[in-house]
Formats: sequence, C-alpha cells, structure tokens
Amino acid sequence: MTPEDEKKIADLIRAARANKRGYADFYSWSTDRDIEEWGVTTELWKSLQATGESFFDDIKRRGRGNDPPDCEAVDYKGNRIAIEVTELVCPDAIRAYNDGRVYDWADWPKKRFIDAIAHRIATKGDRYGKLRGGPYEGGYVVLIFTDEPMLPIATVRKFLDGHVFSRPEGVTRVFLLLSYDPGVQMSPYVELTLGSLCP
Repeated sequence: MTPEDEKKIADLIRAARANKRGYADFYSWSTDRDIEEWGVTTELWKSLQATGESFFDDIKRRGRGNDPPDCEAVDYKGNRIAIEVTELVCPDAIRAYNDGRVYDWADWPKKRFIDAIAHRIATKGDRYGKLRGGPYEGGYVVLIFTDEPMLPIATVRKFLDGHVFSRPEGVTRVFLLLSYDPGVQMSPYVELTLGSLCP
C-alpha cells in the first residue's frame, strides 16, 4: 500500500466518523448513500436466501443521477426488478443522541409505526412513474429498513399481523428489513401485505 492509499483510507475513515449519526445506524454508510442502498438490498437478499424465499439475484447500484430506482436486480425468470430503498428512523431520536441523550430511543406505538410505514410506501409509490432504465418486467419492490432499538422483530410482527397496506400504482412487493439479529443469524424481514391500488 502506498502512502497515497493510506492517506485516502484515513480521509475516508475521518469522513465516516464525522458523518456518523450514532443512533439506529446499523446499515449506515455515511460517506456513500449508493453503497448503503446496495448493502441494504444485499442484506435482504441474504436473508431471503437463508429462508428459502429468494426471488432475485444480480443486484446492481443505479447511482445518483440514474435513480430512481436505487438498485435493480434480476428475478429467476430473467426479468429486471426495480428496487427503491428507504429508511424508517426517528429524526428526534437522532437529535437527542447528538445532544448526548444516547438512551432517548424513539417510542413506536402501533399507530405511529403503521402510519410511518404507510407513508414510506406511498412516497416510494409516487416514484413509480419516474423510474429510469425500464421496463422492469420483474416488478417494482419497495424495501424499508430500520435499526430502531424499540422495534424488535416480535413487536414488528405483532403490529403487522392482519394489517393490509394500500398498494400504490406499480408497487408489486414491499419488505421491511431489520438489523442483524445474532439469535437468528440473519437480518429478520417481513413482507408487508398489500391490498388494492391507492385511489
């Protein structure tokens, strides 16, 4: 490794530390949002593989200026899939953490959780007509990820049990991915139930 390489690595580490938010940041890649989105999608793929529910492969980053979608993949029939990635995190808890209140974790009662998920689905649904690089015959997948400490998989499953979200135009599937759980040796996920199209 050359001295120039070492300097570049040190600069990247400094930038990452300066941008690190500290709260609910398991998936955070503070210096490169494109890598973060690709990493989240790859983690879902690994978890789907582990549970025998995988339906795509060959994940690619689209990159700033080529999005939406954030990523694309290929399903097992050879069809391209558009994947939009979004995070569920409480901005107030991030501010509290940065103010030194590191255990002021966000509270997520069921209604707040469901409303926040529905909002993220609708927001990403609005991007369907703006997808670049199509057609995406394999569908349009919305991937919501979270590392909120008060949203363990048992709570998430209880909140989602029986709930049906409105389906925006074009959205074929929606997944919620939690951070890595050593108890199950993967990142737990839930595929959300979608109903009819939004009016």
